[in-house]
Amino acid sequence: MPFKPIPMPQCPKCSKSVYAAEEKLAGGHKWHVGCFKCSMCNKMLDSTNNNARDDALYCKACYGRKFGPKGYGFGGGAGALNMDTGEQFGNTEFVSNKPVDNTYGPK
Repeated sequence: MPFKPIPMPQCPKCSKSVYAAEEKLAGGHKWHVGCFKCSMCNKMLDSTNNNARDDALYCKACYGRKFGPKGYGFGGGAGALNMDTGEQFGNTEFVSNKPVDNTYGPK
């Protein structure tokens, strides 16, 4: 009877085997201690400040930035408003917001 090693769980970040002495649990997966960091800012995480989504880990701040509510009143403010038409993304349906009548314009 040949020896068959027990299949070890794979780390979602590096796809290597995770052994019991170096594992951290989050999002239903086992992670290496070195791989247990935010996917956006690389901040080291622990069990109290991590959020897992789509086999990736995020700190609470980056998770809120990426998946949280967006728009005015959710931290965007006037700094998030711009006059970009989206031409670099292929948007050709730009509508100007300038008034069409002279009610408020120069006379």
